[in-house]
Amino acid sequence: MAVTTSLGTTISVVAGAPATYDEAGFGALTFVQAGEVTELGEFGGEAEVLTHTPIDTGIVNKFIGPIDYGALSLSMGRDLSDAGQALLKEGFDGTEKGNTHSFEVEYFDGGIEYFTGIITSYTSNVGSASNVRNASCNVALNNKVVVVDPV
Repeated sequence: MAVTTSLGTTISVVAGAPATYDEAGFGALTFVQAGEVTELGEFGGEAEVLTHTPIDTGIVNKFIGPIDYGALSLSMGRDLSDAGQALLKEGFDGTEKGNTHSFEVEYFDGGIEYFTGIITSYTSNVGSASNVRNASCNVALNNKVVVVDPV
């Protein structure tokens, strides 16, 4: 696999979790693309490092602890008529507030990454006269990212 560009990447969302946390479970869902996305932040797991220091050696032993799958930050040009953006807003403070949502990040080469999470923010940024009106959304991931390699 070679390094590729981010151009052509899309993110889509649907309220609810898949029946199974695998390619088939996520693939059975009907996702809605969030339009006008300008940036997808970093996402994926990070383990807490647990330590134990015996007093006889003074050597710090390290162990893998709980894994936090982090949060994804989305930046987008705000479009109040976009169905995907509406789902993100509903997931934050609407009828789907606090509920798990499923996400699909699809790359131009056909690779896909699926995950679930809760939407923890949806904000607007007007900026100056030289800016496009923007929105930001944060998603706290609550499971391992399922990677589907391009065919």
